[in-house]
Amino acid sequence: MKKTLLLSGIIALSGCAANPYLQPAANGPSAKLRLASVPSNNNFVGVPSQTDCISTKSEAGSHIATLGLKANLVRSLSRLDMPAYDTKLGDSHQNEVYIPAQVPFSFQFNGVGIAGFAPGKTDSGGALYSWCRKIVSFEPKENGNYEALYDYIELPNGKETCGVKLFEIVADSSGDYKKVEMEDYQVVENYCK
Repeated sequence: MKKTLLLSGIIALSGCAANPYLQPAANGPSAKLRLASVPSNNNFVGVPSQTDCISTKSEAGSHIATLGLKANLVRSLSRLDMPAYDTKLGDSHQNEVYIPAQVPFSFQFNGVGIAGFAPGKTDSGGALYSWCRKIVSFEPKENGNYEALYDYIELPNGKETCGVKLFEIVADSSGDYKKVEMEDYQVVENYCK
């Protein structure tokens, strides 16, 4: 009896910890989203607590994927056999997930990289970390295939910042797939006060 209760508890707890984005949406239609990150940093992608401004806090259950070197450590690699996979980016920089369709959906890239070094700092091994965050919002079509590409872009003053482009992956008349940048998506860059 004790073993049955213990096993039931473990199954219940592990079910709560499962990533809901690795399965089709339970309460409606789904689409697929490939999250891609070009820089060699770590990128933590989640559902934002607010969609109108960037928060640095994440809520329980908001995690969608981890990209970059840490993806291998946390075993966060997910493939759904989406078309137009970019073999040049490498596996740890791409994750494919299910997202709800026919309703507005938002997700937040949280990219972190090493911005420099401060000798003598022991809490971080001397590394100075820099965060760059963006929220992307759009309304996916049922059974659609999308790709969100997080990359660095050059500003008019010559400096760089992070940027995001959202593509729909569509078949052309010959059946080959191509990525077409979408026009009807929003990127939020301002932080919550």
